[in-house]
Amino acid sequence: MPTESAEPGLLLFDEPATSQAEQAYRELLEEIVSLRCAPGEVLVEDALRNRLSLGRTPIREALQRLAVQRLVTIIPRRGVIVSEINIGDLREIFEVRSPLEGVAAGLAARHSHGRDLPAGVAADLAAIAGTQDFLGLVAVDHRLHHAIHKLACNSYLLTTLDWYLTLSIRLVIAAGRRLPAPPAHELAETMRDFEGQFAAIAAGDEKTATELARRHAGFSEQLLRRVV
Repeated sequence: MPTESAEPGLLLFDEPATSQAEQAYRELLEEIVSLRCAPGEVLVEDALRNRLSLGRTPIREALQRLAVQRLVTIIPRRGVIVSEINIGDLREIFEVRSPLEGVAAGLAARHSHGRDLPAGVAADLAAIAGTQDFLGLVAVDHRLHHAIHKLACNSYLLTTLDWYLTLSIRLVIAAGRRLPAPPAHELAETMRDFEGQFAAIAAGDEKTATELARRHAGFSEQLLRRVV
């Protein structure tokens, strides 16, 4: 069961799940990333089935997927344990994530020039200025990154970057528990980079999209280094 004192869940995705396994994965992912399922917590399959109102097969598929992403550890005869958070992973994550965010934005500009942006992007961009809480902005940040990753039209890159993004956000939320969350206006100002990124993507400007994406990716790393 999720801990009573944990953070509320995050709305990390705005498009509907395509299967029950995807639904189970998203719900568990949001609970783990937001720390509602705490590091070290044991996840009991029967309890998950009752809580998520889903069958054994989709839940097992979701847990296997989370295990591949190192968010849970499956231990035979013991169960499934939510992975601990290791702040030492910060350097390795961002050594890979920062350049790949630039690659994704550049590819998105190449493939999406002249096409309409996904539904929801405009609403999320507008929400940046009006969202006053830290977790709300983190969720918007995830959805906008995910939209860019999909626009890159590269399934391998999408899978890889969404994984690094998820790990990064979990570290950000964990770090926020050790330090007062940054003021909403500070986060919102940095997230306005997304306006430039999507404008560059729509215009087919690969160079600008790449530069803005890499600059924005550096913000999460800077935030985390404040508490390391």
